[in-house]
Amino acid sequence: MSTLSKEQLFNDLIGLLNSLSEDWEYSDPISGSTYLIEDLGFESIDIVILCTNVEQHYGRPLPFAEFLAEIGQREVRDIRIDELVDFFHGHLQ
Repeated sequence: MSTLSKEQLFNDLIGLLNSLSEDWEYSDPISGSTYLIEDLGFESIDIVILCTNVEQHYGRPLPFAEFLAEIGQREVRDIRIDELVDFFHGHLQ
């Protein structure tokens, strides 16, 4: 796989989010500081579905369980878009 820029990963993620979100009430532009749960209204099952779709999109497994376990240890248990992009960038190179 060729090297993917953070910008490309961000755009890919936005495309995947849009494919999952036909019923969203969130109308603001999604940015790196957008939270999945607080802003987009994701529930844990939505995050699992997103993770599965990302793996299918890139054709390879990613260590999402470890990533989500780290998130679960924090005081704020929500995921920003830029955190996901950084995670992808670190594991898809």
